[in-house]
Amino acid sequence: MAYKQIGYPIDSNHDAAKFEPGTIFQDGATGKAYRYVLIEDADVANGDVVEFSDTSGYEVTKDRSAAIGRVVAGVAVATVTDGNYGFIQVSGRHTAVKCDGGVAAGDVLVPHATYDGKADTAASGSTVVNTEGQRFAFALATDDTSASTARVVADIRCL
Repeated sequence: MAYKQIGYPIDSNHDAAKFEPGTIFQDGATGKAYRYVLIEDADVANGDVVEFSDTSGYEVTKDRSAAIGRVVAGVAVATVTDGNYGFIQVSGRHTAVKCDGGVAAGDVLVPHATYDGKADTAASGSTVVNTEGQRFAFALATDDTSASTARVVADIRCL
């Protein structure tokens, strides 16, 4: 897969597409990768976990009820208004992924089953719904444990 070198602020919020939606950009200085997307159904802010909202490969949402198939597209890196275009992070270290306050270092992260835009720890076992197939990141530290505002440092792998 060929990446384009990013040369534009990743905190952009465009009312019209400035790049081909779905394009992946590489930040050579940090090794992080970003996808240019259309935000649907709700505004996003830094740290929001976003899922695909249709099969285009570039329309995403933090609204669980509007997502298709529990497939994480990436994590927002800035505030982007509903209906606008911007960047989400799809690879590399993100220092503020929103979560539910129950994440420990080394946990596999999946989209949260009940909270929009948040991550949760993957579940596996014979007596639970196995969510490991939805993994999109690994926690690099324990979250700050405040359930309403919890954030965790994570290595994102959504490529």
